[in-house]
Amino acid sequence: MNLRHRLSTLVLATTIAATGTFSAIAQDQPKSGGTLRYAVSDDPADFDCHSANHFAALMRLAPHYSTLLRFKPGAYPEIDGDLAESWQADPATMSYTFNLRPGVKFHDGTPLTAKDVAATYERLAFPPEGVVSERIEAFRQIANIETVDDATVRFTLKAWDTSVLGTFASPWNCVYSAALLASDPDYPKRKVMGSGPYKFDDFVSGSVWKASRFDGYFRPGQPYLDALESYTMEGPAVANAIQAGQVATDFRGVSPASAERLKGAMGEGVAVESGPSLTHFLVTFNSTKRPFDDERVRRALNLAIDRWGAAKALGTTTEMRFPGGIFMPGGKFASSDEELKQFAGFGGDIEAARAEARRLLKEAGQENLTFNLTVRNGPPIVVDFGVFLIDQWRQIGVTANNQVVETPPWAAAINSGDFEAITDIYSALREEPTEQMTKYISYDQSARSAGRFTDRELDGLWTKQTTETDEAKRKELLRAFEKRLYEKSYSLPVVWLERDVAMASALRGWTFSPSNFLYLDQSSTWLAE
Repeated sequence: MNLRHRLSTLVLATTIAATGTFSAIAQDQPKSGGTLRYAVSDDPADFDCHSANHFAALMRLAPHYSTLLRFKPGAYPEIDGDLAESWQADPATMSYTFNLRPGVKFHDGTPLTAKDVAATYERLAFPPEGVVSERIEAFRQIANIETVDDATVRFTLKAWDTSVLGTFASPWNCVYSAALLASDPDYPKRKVMGSGPYKFDDFVSGSVWKASRFDGYFRPGQPYLDALESYTMEGPAVANAIQAGQVATDFRGVSPASAERLKGAMGEGVAVESGPSLTHFLVTFNSTKRPFDDERVRRALNLAIDRWGAAKALGTTTEMRFPGGIFMPGGKFASSDEELKQFAGFGGDIEAARAEARRLLKEAGQENLTFNLTVRNGPPIVVDFGVFLIDQWRQIGVTANNQVVETPPWAAAINSGDFEAITDIYSALREEPTEQMTKYISYDQSARSAGRFTDRELDGLWTKQTTETDEAKRKELLRAFEKRLYEKSYSLPVVWLERDVAMASALRGWTFSPSNFLYLDQSSTWLAE
């Protein structure tokens, strides 16, 4: 089965689950009670959804917060309301008006109103000094935010954009208390207080995060669980804990080998859902530091990487399955394999590419290049990716020193630019180029872009495609963007992942999707035991 067919199959399966076409699903009735225990690979650097930049933070924080819209459980990628009960789109005035659900309360008992939504989005789109909005570029189209009344908020755009609904559905856009923000704009870093299905109870760094049901949650009958406990663990320990019944799952997933082992050991006691992931691994060079300010050096390091060989070798034992560029292989916006092979770093003749890499290094006076590669000490696959890159560069005489650091200093390095080269992970919510390309435009245009480079040609192509309504012309702009990016080699997409989520069979109500970031609030999750 090819990758495009597998993507179609995943969407169909999700739709069937949502409509109850499978008789077993139709017969299942959610059961209340119980504690869901699950694994998360890392601790969050802090408690602020708006500044967080990796999935482990959202896995802990999502159950505590609501968002304006959401991706509908059981029907990915359909969007429905979360705090919004309804909304109106008006292209004539370039506005979206959202009508909020009545009676929503924060965990401290105070009412949630349009003022809280407006304050949250002001912080996201126009952050005050000292506040980091990690996804600020996603709100570039917002011109004005207006509180019409306590139950109505209106967003006026700079230009009409139907894709903005997906932005409003992002789980990263946790709605905060306007009153608390007024007293301390940075309070979310230290205090967890939202309107989501679960209240924050306790966090022991390196151990466990605890939450309990919020009885005042606005969805009748939800959440179903009494409590959540997420335990910090990674690698083989996760599969061992699932097999022993200590945790039900890791919602990010496990390795293919672990999934097969669990199926063999647990039989019907475990369910495994698999499919292509909207996650890829990349490496970024700091273009402000020598010698990475030299395009020849960056391009040489790009040419040295055998992406096609990596997928064959690494894909047998890890989730690193698919060579690809900045768009999900086999997806709606991706280059075909033949198109990719015309781009720098994706050619089919790796020996010729490496010969050209050596020539470029010699020309740049960097035949004996040595540098430090910063790697996050997260799941083992992340460290494996760093080892793979070092081996690839060794083939052209380059020595890269593997500096493995914990998540907080890795995140700090990404944000501050304190690195020479750094491995990174980019996970998307959906197939939407306007969002996905923000990882690869100029740093002054996107906080997600870690390479500290300025390239107005890339920025221009990104901007043009946001308003291009002709599908063929938009794809031409995407291909032009890719061609320049891979030639300049500021940041290099290398390999895309498959997602294999192994769950105890008693865990029900959770929706599998290509994104690591979705359906983590556990509002519809329950235990059949």
